[in-house]
Amino acid sequence: MNRTRLLLGAAAAAGAVLLWSEWTLWRVSRQDYPAAAPPVSPGADEAIVVLGFPSRRGDRPGLVQRYRTRIALRSRDPRAGRSVLVFTGTSPRRPRAGRSEAAVMADYAVGRLGVDPGDVLLEEKATSTWENIALTLPMIDSFPVVKIASTTFHARKGRRYLREQAPEVAARLRPARDHRPGELLWLKPLFALYRR
Repeated sequence: MNRTRLLLGAAAAAGAVLLWSEWTLWRVSRQDYPAAAPPVSPGADEAIVVLGFPSRRGDRPGLVQRYRTRIALRSRDPRAGRSVLVFTGTSPRRPRAGRSEAAVMADYAVGRLGVDPGDVLLEEKATSTWENIALTLPMIDSFPVVKIASTTFHARKGRRYLREQAPEVAARLRPARDHRPGELLWLKPLFALYRR
């Protein structure tokens, strides 16, 4: 009897944590967009900035890099004239050796997910989220639609930095699809707690 109660209590607590993390991430995924974004004409080009994350040993894409890249791909609007993925990030742990975070994620997008290499741009000097935004600004400035792809809290941080650095570009922000209910469910409590 006590064991059953303990198991039921643990299951209820786990369920509550999962529901809390889903709700938290869903709410955050809708924050820090312009209140009155200008209308976008059909066929408008879009730039999706994919924020960097350290690669695994041997310059292989890790779970977070693969996840951010998949977020960028599913955020593409099929009605866009051109949808460009801008991968950003250096290799801060090994600045003189190995490939950049941006190159590792771009190779994964092209080689594993079938992205056209012509739809990929690289920014390989940024060492922080602030620099991810600052150094991609010249690459995205002319696009009528801008999106930021990353884990949910990190994407919100990127949107806030974009608003601080270039409010006129931030006015063109549109939602990326960084939250999908039930996806990576076991990791969502970590994503909700780790707000990088």
